[in-house]
Amino acid sequence: MNKKDINLILPAVTIVLAIGAYFLCSNYLMPTIGENLAKVSAYNQDISAAEEKISSISTTEKIISQMSDTVNNLLIAIPDSVDAPNVIAEVETVANKNQVALSSMTPPAVSAGNASNSGMAVNVSVSGTYTNVKSFINSLETSIRFSKISNISISSSDEGISAAINFNVYSRPAS
Repeated sequence: MNKKDINLILPAVTIVLAIGAYFLCSNYLMPTIGENLAKVSAYNQDISAAEEKISSISTTEKIISQMSDTVNNLLIAIPDSVDAPNVIAEVETVANKNQVALSSMTPPAVSAGNASNSGMAVNVSVSGTYTNVKSFINSLETSIRFSKISNISISSSDEGISAAINFNVYSRPAS
């Protein structure tokens, strides 16, 4: 072989090698790349599903926390039992907060007949300005403790407003 033939054969061999490399890659490496792309796509879908589950779990945890707070508030609002000392302390606190004079308060003992209602009747007499008595009544109505005002008698005098309030404070029934 002479130099001219080698110069002609060398590009032909290079072309044949390039074509062979192309077929080799397309037959052996390309399917592997395709399989890897499919796996990557499947992993991305799994990651998206996992992120959705994490988001769902986070939302559920927030809802459970809110429900737990609500249950705790209900346990405070409707205690196991109604005890007179706590009711007296709460009414005195509400009276002091609203700047009314607490003239009298008579929380009778819970009787067997009253136990079916799971509550205690309380009678309170207060006096003060119209605004303060109104605020006191509003505070009783919106108190955290579950109660129901059953009767209000209001009278006025030169010194202000007097109110006699009858309400029931409730507790959870025995299970």
